[in-house]
Amino acid sequence: MDYQSWFRSEVDALRKEGRYRVFADIERQAGQYPRAIRHDAGAAREVTVWCSNDYLGMGQHP
Repeated sequence: MDYQSWFRSEVDALRKEGRYRVFADIERQAGQYPRAIRHDAGAAREVTVWCSNDYLGMGQHP
């Protein structure tokens, strides 16, 4: 069995269905919680991150 082709076709099917998970490229800014920079398609923009394990910002507390 050609596993490479089988997996490639399965992953392609997931992408077509919109179920392929892509992680956002986020650059956290120390001391600027909850602000971050999102890098996408060669562009960068400031975003607010509300979906992290550090939702109280305690990771920045001394």
